Amino acid sequence: MKTHPVPDWLRQLLMRSVAHRHYSLVVAAIAFVTTITFSFPFVAVLIPAVLLAPRRWRTLGLLCGVASGFGAAALVEIFQYLGGDLVLARYPELQAMEVWQLASEWLQSWGLLAILIIAGSPMPQTPALLFCALANVSSLGILVAVALGKTAKYLFMAWATAHYPARFIRYR
Repeated sequence: MKTHPVPDWLRQLLMRSVAHRHYSLVVAAIAFVTTITFSFPFVAVLIPAVLLAPRRWRTLGLLCGVASGFGAAALVEIFQYLGGDLVLARYPELQAMEVWQLASEWLQSWGLLAILIIAGSPMPQTPALLFCALANVSSLGILVAVALGKTAKYLFMAWATAHYPARFIRYR
């Protein structure tokens, strides 16, 4: 399994904020930012966050799923504002990705249900979100679909991390 190291500044932020009651909101804000910037997979942050506070796994899973939904909706709005041509010119590799082809087929066949499935799966969701922006899919629909998919995914990952920490200890 390929792991993504958590940047040191982010690790320090998690460790400083774990003792505070707003820790779950800090982690949710990180989920929002990583979704909107697609800088790295958020699971690389969720696992250490749950390892630091295993009793908060439910809250972390729920809030981070919803925050990812808001981040995805904001990202679609940004893509729509910038226009598809500008985004594709900046990231030409997106169209060449196999995930782009798969996401576009799924979206044409299943609509928002495809976004829900993609959000809950290990597949990268950014190509699908860009396709949704180009197709003028409702941002509210994106928010709900991604929030539901990511919440299911993050709740499962948080539960597994909290109950079987030895499997995830290398993420620390």
